[in-house]
Amino acid sequence: MPAEAIKNALKYLSDSTNSRGGVIYSLAMSHNMGGGGGAGGEGRPALTAAAIACGFSAGEHDSPLVKKWFRFCQENLRASYGDGRTGHHDEYTYYYFAQAIYQLGDDGWGKLFPDAKGEGLSWSAFRKASFDSLVRSQATDGSWSGGHVGPVFITAVHLSILQLDKAALPIYQR
Repeated sequence: MPAEAIKNALKYLSDSTNSRGGVIYSLAMSHNMGGGGGAGGEGRPALTAAAIACGFSAGEHDSPLVKKWFRFCQENLRASYGDGRTGHHDEYTYYYFAQAIYQLGDDGWGKLFPDAKGEGLSWSAFRKASFDSLVRSQATDGSWSGGHVGPVFITAVHLSILQLDKAALPIYQR
């Protein structure tokens, strides 16, 4: 991908980030609703988690923007998944959130936030809290159901999360 396209994508994500660090659904809607040039509106955890994954893919591993996004997700998402639901689009949210935490690893939070005192996110903690619960919620035929998107999507997402440790795809490699 051309460097200019990545630069423009990161600028759009930056422009779409509200003051709390959440990525809003539509920058155009924000401007049309009197946003006045800044990202107004409610930040969405799903979009913010996806922004972290995009930022990491673009090489933004320790930028102030990635830090803002992580703080927003930390405040608005559980660090585990599979033991209940947090709202709409959970599978989509945790598909990206799991990737972000996996990329963060076990020592990434301390590098991003060196002054943090034990409140950080880590892959090991997320994995421990989530994987057993995901496996327990799996149907006997190997699928998952629930939500409003159907079992094929949910199963694909859960399987993708469960295989992150294998780093099978280049985007999952640390």
